[in-house]
Amino acid sequence: MSFIKDKYKLLFIIIFLIAVITRIILWPTLLEANIDEAMTAINASSIANTGKDMYGVSFPVYLEAWGFAGQSVMLAYLTAFCIKLFGMSMFSIRLPMLLISLISIIVFYDFTKRIFKDKKIALLAMFLLSITPWHILQSKWAIDCNMFPHFALFSTYFLYRGITEKKLYLYISMVFFGLTMYTYGVSIYFIPLFLLISAIYLLKNKKINIKELIICILIYMIIFTPLFIMYLINFLKIDKEINLGIFTITYFSEQTRTNDMLLFSDNILNQLLKNIISLLSVIFTQYDNLPWNATSIFGTTYHISIIFIIIALINYFRKKENNIGIKIFVLWSILSLFVGIFINGTNINRLNIIWYPLIFLTLYGILICFKNKKTLIIIIYTILFISYNIFFYTSYYKDINTSFCFGNGLKESYEFLSNYDNSKYYLNLDNTIQFRIYINFHNEIFNQNVLEKTSIEKLDENSIYIIKSTDIDKIDITGFTKRIYGEYTILKSH
Repeated sequence: MSFIKDKYKLLFIIIFLIAVITRIILWPTLLEANIDEAMTAINASSIANTGKDMYGVSFPVYLEAWGFAGQSVMLAYLTAFCIKLFGMSMFSIRLPMLLISLISIIVFYDFTKRIFKDKKIALLAMFLLSITPWHILQSKWAIDCNMFPHFALFSTYFLYRGITEKKLYLYISMVFFGLTMYTYGVSIYFIPLFLLISAIYLLKNKKINIKELIICILIYMIIFTPLFIMYLINFLKIDKEINLGIFTITYFSEQTRTNDMLLFSDNILNQLLKNIISLLSVIFTQYDNLPWNATSIFGTTYHISIIFIIIALINYFRKKENNIGIKIFVLWSILSLFVGIFINGTNINRLNIIWYPLIFLTLYGILICFKNKKTLIIIIYTILFISYNIFFYTSYYKDINTSFCFGNGLKESYEFLSNYDNSKYYLNLDNTIQFRIYINFHNEIFNQNVLEKTSIEKLDENSIYIIKSTDIDKIDITGFTKRIYGEYTILKSH
């Protein structure tokens, strides 16, 4: 009973329950499977059952994924663990992201409590994060890149505790910084630079000594080295597979992710201008025209937050704030902008590293504006939160499900085809690999059938064709019935 009598603990429980309930309503099946989720699931299932990915590579440090691009491995390995425990299902596939997201709420609470030395402020921080549209939405499904901001949060949390409390936490932070490198490729532009600037500051201000710095570097590099070797052999185009125990470092001859980076652009100056415009647009509009990332109505952190973020930054640089916790989040936000500039055509999920520091700066701005009278702003955010959920469960989730990356006919096409096990199936799609992966994700029905890409100039009446719905007027479908499922049309002879 004494626990319940503590009003701060009671408020903590209430806010956390709100966060949990908001994220598990109709979870995990309200949203259709995203095509990247399907790829992660196929690899995770293969790793769980065989110790190899779908291409037969033993415990890769980076996934080949589509055969022409790649995925970071952290989410796949966490998913493989869940599949091993609970079997292949949407529950297993989406459980890691949900759990990590909920843990991040607790970490964010404790982080802000230690920074401001105030439980009330920490509860406000927890409240803001719990109701933030970006954080809610990303926890409902699973894409590899969204592990990045969570692990960055855990890393900086232990870094702060290592600076202000025990040095043991400093070394734990290096473990998490090393693991963060495996969450998203963009981390290579953020983490090393963040650590370099932090090390210079900490040495200069005698927060750490040379011996402690060397230990930190060793811990970080031991964990990061396999992935660093992968980056190195791919950058130097060394076509060689390297085995480190059970782990495999692979050269990707068809790797296309470099096309997304500024330094690999044909016209760097022209692309730089485009990237800056794209970055500012994502930050200030909190929208990127991708429904699975955000809605234009509410944005990522609610549009009102940008006011508090600007106030927080002005106050920080005007007063030269000395709180090292605040310094960490400001550095984090600045380097996130740097990352955004180096990503061609950045969007909300590619810029996901920036949302935690912006939520923190929103909190900081609110503290500056409202001091001890925060009831009004809490009411405003509560109204926004309730409105967002009403919007999400009445119409917004349907917009996500009918978007290309969440199927838009893929699931329905699969369900129709599953009734014809003995037929031959032909694809005439630009995304043949995606369709195959999506179907294998649901069922291995096509292991005993022909599934290949073909032209549609002459149709074989003994086969079933899957084509883009936009191509239906280009061919003679006499003798065939058509079933249209979103972007896809299935042709089957009468």
